[in-house]
Amino acid sequence: MLFIFNLHPTNSYTDYRVGVQEPGEYRVILDSDEKQFGGHARLDPSTKYFTTPMEWNGRANFTQVYIPTRTAIVLAK
Repeated sequence: MLFIFNLHPTNSYTDYRVGVQEPGEYRVILDSDEKQFGGHARLDPSTKYFTTPMEWNGRANFTQVYIPTRTAIVLAK
């Protein structure tokens, strides 16, 4: 699983690169921004995140995500 946190009070980040060792397709299994958690539902839960085979932050691959302000998401293969 891949845990991604944005604790910034005002900045959201689009196309935020996250290094991953395992190539493949990832999906959201937890999104703290969902309505059921009091969030704004800014992420589409059906989005699939694919890796790119290029080293990033010491990992063999990376994926890019949108991470809204004050949220956490967990991705899994």
